[in-house]
Amino acid sequence: MVRSTQENPFDLNKASDFTNQEIADQWVDLANTAGGLVDILNPKSRMPMLLLGGKGSGKTHLMRYCSAPVQAARHSGDFAQAAIAEGYLGIYVPLDALNTDKFAREEPVEEYWSIVFNHYFELWLATAILGAIRDCAHSQALEFDEPGFVAAVIELFDIAPSITPSDLNALHDHLTRTRKHIDSVVNNSRLRGERPLFDITFSAGRLAFGIPELVSRHAPALSDVLFVYLIDEVENLTADQQRFLNSLIRYRRGSATIRVGGRLYGMKTLNTTGSGEPIRSGAEYEKVVLDELLREQPDQYDAFVRSLIAKRLERVGYAVAAQREIDFYFEELNPREYWRSVDKLLPSKKDNQLAPYHRKLSADIKNTLGLDEPAITDIIDSIRVPEHRFLEKAATFQFRKLWPVNRDDAVALAHDVGGQARALAAGDRDAGADLASMISYFSSDILAQLFHDYGRRLPYAGFKTMVELSQGITRNLLVNLKHIFRRSRFAGEEPFLNGVISIKSQSDGVRDGASWFWEDAQPPSGGLQVRDAVESVAVLFRTVRLSHSPSECALCAFSVPWDSLSENSRQTLRVAENWSYLVKLQEGRRNKNSKKIDPLYQLGPMLAPRWEVSEHRRGTIELQPDLADAMLDPTHRAELPNLMKRRLARLVRPSGSGAPADPRLI
Repeated sequence: MVRSTQENPFDLNKASDFTNQEIADQWVDLANTAGGLVDILNPKSRMPMLLLGGKGSGKTHLMRYCSAPVQAARHSGDFAQAAIAEGYLGIYVPLDALNTDKFAREEPVEEYWSIVFNHYFELWLATAILGAIRDCAHSQALEFDEPGFVAAVIELFDIAPSITPSDLNALHDHLTRTRKHIDSVVNNSRLRGERPLFDITFSAGRLAFGIPELVSRHAPALSDVLFVYLIDEVENLTADQQRFLNSLIRYRRGSATIRVGGRLYGMKTLNTTGSGEPIRSGAEYEKVVLDELLREQPDQYDAFVRSLIAKRLERVGYAVAAQREIDFYFEELNPREYWRSVDKLLPSKKDNQLAPYHRKLSADIKNTLGLDEPAITDIIDSIRVPEHRFLEKAATFQFRKLWPVNRDDAVALAHDVGGQARALAAGDRDAGADLASMISYFSSDILAQLFHDYGRRLPYAGFKTMVELSQGITRNLLVNLKHIFRRSRFAGEEPFLNGVISIKSQSDGVRDGASWFWEDAQPPSGGLQVRDAVESVAVLFRTVRLSHSPSECALCAFSVPWDSLSENSRQTLRVAENWSYLVKLQEGRRNKNSKKIDPLYQLGPMLAPRWEVSEHRRGTIELQPDLADAMLDPTHRAELPNLMKRRLARLVRPSGSGAPADPRLI
């Protein structure tokens, strides 16, 4: 059925919004990779895994794709055939459905409550795996000794059921009733102010690992199948509850293994129950950060999201658009001819009126060099490039970068940069070589300053820009596209049907996406101080970008001397990274003084449009401990204004100027 083209192709952007069949049908994999995303999860390996990532990075989608119902959907609905063909059977267990809050207690948790939760959690796993085994047993091709299997499972219990189950349905029902009984007792114990009382009917680990072993004995066709517990949204467990999960990881055995999915901050502890010894990376589990991995493979990620979008378009009836290069539908500035692309987005020029950047330059020349009006007029006239405001702004930018020390230098410099700009306008790149080189380095900052001069919002346009903004997280891209599609329709455009999506619709859409991202990511503790810190970093980047003489091009990253920071600052950085406000870059940056490799952080690209900073990884700066602590540690916050002004003084106004800095920049 072809759906109405009124439907927004990007409305659904959470894996939980899709049915199992839709997960199978809408699956897109990495290109040119041996096993693609499934190979990253590696479900046929017995080694447990922590699959972490930012919100919306695709963890849940991947885990659900490897779950038994979706596996069966790939094999005509036959669960057993799917398990045999793929070598594993995925038991998907979302922890948001576990309602763990009723077991949560403030640390330190009494051992009694830990035992209660551990027993309940393993009952949940056992119920889930028995449900999948029951689905496998329906296969006509599977020889399964159901009575023998059920009897063997009963033997795993320390206390046998009062009524012995005779088949899988009865066994599954028994576990479900037991779990519901615990639910009732625990829920009512809160009202009565007493400890819940019920029997612990089996020892820890007996069901979770014993049931898979018994399947191998009673269903020979499944003897080589690995049963994979896909435990998702681990952030819903408290630290105490995670200790039991970590113990299951440590003592994993037989034909069962575990994959734990969660956000970057999801694992609150690696300690186990009992001794408390932590599980060991590389020996007892491996860790994969999904969005980090995708960011490290930009070409693969780009191809991946293009295929994903093509499926989305086809699903809602945009068949023609799905077959074309997606870039065609996104208007963008021509990087080779900014001056022609940009002009239509700026206010019309008024005759005999100086451009705003020339008015400000005139004031700075007067305040710094003390020149008279005729001299200033001569300098401004020398820099003018009629009908090419981008090149005119570029010449002004270069004049500021090379700021003169006296009248003669000012006049000569103006004639030089203005002549080069006019040469470029005429197509003579040799005569304008120096200016062209500077433009190639600072083009995005010149563009940002140009729009700021005219009081206009900086455009973000082109599909490649949308991919860059998503920071390796597919949901971020889908959210931006959802807002862009809505903005485009509201503007009277026909996205993916006729013409292109305008630069304005794209820019407005990504700003909507940035607002969503900023409001949606709300750290539960210390959230306000983290947001204040991130905003301080973003304001610093924006101020440098719009300054008299930017020290770095497309500034979007900073390094800090970790050992010299306060503990509050370090915690702020951890939380900001965990919530994807900041992206920690693996390469780090060498400290100029200590020669150590300092951690390097990029402002989350999704937030770039909020402060009109660059989404591209280019410029970086090193923050000294005093300024870093003032930004990141609320106890040092009072020092921030003076430290910020001191750091920016040489950038925001010409050297020697007695004029105050532009208050819009600080």
